Amino acid sequence: MFSNSARIAVCGLLFLVAALAVYLKVYEVFALCLMFVGIVIWGYFKEGTVILAAKQYKLKNYDKAKTLLLSIQNPAYLKKIRKAYYEFLLGSIAINQLDYHNAEFHLGKAAVLGLRASDLGVALMHLSNISLRNQDKEKGLIWIRQADKLPLTEKYKSILSNIEKELQKI
Repeated sequence: MFSNSARIAVCGLLFLVAALAVYLKVYEVFALCLMFVGIVIWGYFKEGTVILAAKQYKLKNYDKAKTLLLSIQNPAYLKKIRKAYYEFLLGSIAINQLDYHNAEFHLGKAAVLGLRASDLGVALMHLSNISLRNQDKEKGLIWIRQADKLPLTEKYKSILSNIEKELQKI
């Protein structure tokens, strides 16, 4: 749960401690420092800054969240669940910025990659709403059918039924 600059600072500090351990001939501490550097580097590739971006998104700081997400240079290396939330957050930010084309792309990828049921329901609801905006009845109804299979709250069910009614009018 580090930003990229915090990861660099931690690795630098661990290398300094490792160098001091070699100088003092305490090789166990040196080995531990290298192990911790490996864990920090592993976290960079497998975890990224997705958790920090999610916190910023929750605080409605969308620009900072997007900056944190875009600082991940290779999202393909993220763990599957992190990649799903990476795409989900990018899609949700795109919706808030009224960029519906990118939102549809990222939310579609997130839905395929595997989200928790509640987040998947939100993603499918957004996708059906985007389909309504694009006047794409078939696609919108497919998203709604997928969302109907999930345990959703009454609020989401009513929103989906309203979207479905609007799609039927197309």
